[in-house]
Amino acid sequence: MRYVLLTLVLSLVAVAAFAEYPPEGWTTSITEAINRAEKDDKMILLDFLGSDWCEWCEQLEKEVWETPEFIQWADDNLIKVFIDFPQNIELTKSRRSQNRALKKFFGVRGYPTVFLLDSDLTPLLKTGYRKGGAKEYIRHLMEDRNIEVKSPETFSQEFREFIENNVGAIP
Repeated sequence: MRYVLLTLVLSLVAVAAFAEYPPEGWTTSITEAINRAEKDDKMILLDFLGSDWCEWCEQLEKEVWETPEFIQWADDNLIKVFIDFPQNIELTKSRRSQNRALKKFFGVRGYPTVFLLDSDLTPLLKTGYRKGGAKEYIRHLMEDRNIEVKSPETFSQEFREFIENNVGAIP
């Protein structure tokens, strides 16, 4: 009886912890993100994470993503994409496939890894967890650039083709 009760309690806690997946304001679809970024002229933030096991991902979420300051700034400037590699959450086959394809395309090796792209899909910044809170992270996203591409148009075209061939058509 204790085992059954304990299992029930743990199941309810797990459901409550992941009741909102992805978190509010995030999309899990790269094609949706691209369409919205182009339509609204916003940057795309790709967050590669392990939502249910990565401690640094949780720190980034608590110290930056969940803060009112970041949420307001992001609403005005970003389309946020939640690219998750969980251990205890079952993703659909298509979502797992999309996430693996994006991980390969961007060469992600650790978590969290964050990429910032402009609305034309030009990569601007590769980063991860940083101390300093939301204000510093916003400054970092707005001002720091560490990715140079020889031809933004070529990168954008190659990325679009990669998405269409590995994820699905961009409407």
